[in-house]
Parts: sequence; structure tokens; C-alpha cells
Amino acid sequence: MPKPAHSHRVCPWWIGYLLASPLRRIFHQPAKVLDGHIRSGMTVLEPGPGMGFFTLDMARRVGRSGRVIAVDIQPRMLAGLRRRAAKAGVRDRIDARLATPE
Repeated sequence: MPKPAHSHRVCPWWIGYLLASPLRRIFHQPAKVLDGHIRSGMTVLEPGPGMGFFTLDMARRVGRSGRVIAVDIQPRMLAGLRRRAAKAGVRDRIDARLATPE
């Protein structure tokens, strides 16, 4: 029986640490990418947030009245995201949800 198509396309959870690295900001600046798209009070959906490279900046931009719904298929990625969000003081603005690959 063939493997499901998604099984070989999922980023390993441990790469999440590399994707969330501060060094990545040299090449990808979340503030520049998000500028003009996300404002205070918005509800933002982020599919595949990993450990939150863009999520934390989104949460800061939506402010206390907004919400970021981050949906991933890997529990370890979401656990890393929740840890990083708590450390950044924006955990209450992020609704991290586990989804199935289907």
C-alpha cells in the first residue's frame, strides 16, 4: 500500500528551531513582510506556523483586541510556538490549533 502523499512533505519538527532562529531575520524580516497587512484588532489565520517566526510579530500587530489562529499538523511545532509566545508575552493573543494532514 502506498504512503499518503503528505508523509514525505512534512517539515521535521526539529527544523522548527532553525526556522525560528534570530539569524533568519537577516534574510526574512517579518516586520517588512507583514507591514500594511495586519492591524490592531484583526483576526489572522496562519496555516503552518512552525514555531512562530511570523506568528509572534503578527500577535504584536493585532494587539490585545486581536487574535492569531495558528494551525499546524505537528504537536511539537505548536509546543515550541506556545513556549516562544509565552516568553514574548503574547501567548494570550495566539490560538494554536492542531490539525490533521487531511
